[in-house]
Amino acid sequence: MDPRTNPYSPGAGVRPVELVGRDEQIESFEIVRSRAEAGRHAQSIVFYGLRGVGKTVLLNELYSNALRAGWIAAKIEADLGSDRIPFRNQVAAALNQALRQTQARGVPGRFVARVLRTFRSFSLTASPDGSFSVGIDVDPERGRADTGSILADLSDLAIDLAEAAKELGVGSVLFIDEMQHLSVEELGAVCQASHEASQRQLPFFVIGAGLPNLPGLLAEAKSYSERLFNYARIDRLNDQDAHAALVLPARDEGVEWNADGAAVVLNASGGYPYFIQQFGQTTWNAAVASPINEVDAAAGVREGWALLDVGFFRARWERATPAERDYLGAMAEDGDGPSSTGEIANRLSKKATSLGPTRAGLISKGLVYAPEHGLIAFTVPGMANFISRQVRH
Repeated sequence: MDPRTNPYSPGAGVRPVELVGRDEQIESFEIVRSRAEAGRHAQSIVFYGLRGVGKTVLLNELYSNALRAGWIAAKIEADLGSDRIPFRNQVAAALNQALRQTQARGVPGRFVARVLRTFRSFSLTASPDGSFSVGIDVDPERGRADTGSILADLSDLAIDLAEAAKELGVGSVLFIDEMQHLSVEELGAVCQASHEASQRQLPFFVIGAGLPNLPGLLAEAKSYSERLFNYARIDRLNDQDAHAALVLPARDEGVEWNADGAAVVLNASGGYPYFIQQFGQTTWNAAVASPINEVDAAAGVREGWALLDVGFFRARWERATPAERDYLGAMAEDGDGPSSTGEIANRLSKKATSLGPTRAGLISKGLVYAPEHGLIAFTVPGMANFISRQVRH
């Protein structure tokens, strides 16, 4: 097949041609939007799940919907690296564009004018040179969002954003991807800002996405977080949606899959959207004619795994220290798990308590999570097989 017309897109966060199996999650935000615009209370939303289930794609879709609805909307990706960008700076940079668009709607009302001044205070605290408020030429609101404490300042900013949005007949929303990378203080600030706005019946919302440990991290940050958010687990696609995600993009290009060929790819993918896109792409490139058959699919899956090994999996494996790789290797004996932390200690001939820092390091890097006390599991489906292949070679 011509790779120039290949309809599959396995890139990180790239929207597939057919975004299937997420209607319920998209509708959940539409309910928030409708209720907010009608002046009714609604909860913020947190999506959580393993890598490769399409959380970032979903968040991007909702962000686009909010922008089309005229909302004051900003989106950030929480940072993990050693040269980590402070959360305040990320919020300021993302909101700059949203507020400049709001300012461009015409003569601002009282609350719109105020939020611009509050944002100026918030952004100057992040960067005194004014680099995060370029294009917003107003004086800062003294005594508002300028304490230097993200806990206090984000609440001030959220309240004023919501007041301005209400004045415009819309809502305000902050989308946060990889939310588990926020510090306890930053998660607490997000919770408190949502709580303060909710108590005032103001339309400020957080739509977050992260790994399966995110609900627990939010609970640690603020004990009342379970009442702030509507938690929704994002999982692999069911059989019908997985089939649609594979065959419909090809059909749009005039190409069909036979049943056996589709089955080979769908079985290999396990229903994970990212893997469907990866195997779909490599199988398309391996096929010579329509319909795509099981021989094409077998070749495509082999090539797909090879590409995942050098990219998707290896990028995560190389983040781990030698001691952490030993820990991951012990986990891999259980397949995709979960694994008992006690059994891992036995396999490594070490005391479970001595492995605590190693386990904590892997959790902080987003490579594993604790589904419950005494258990540990990979955040990346298929990671156990990848590790087993490294050991064999």
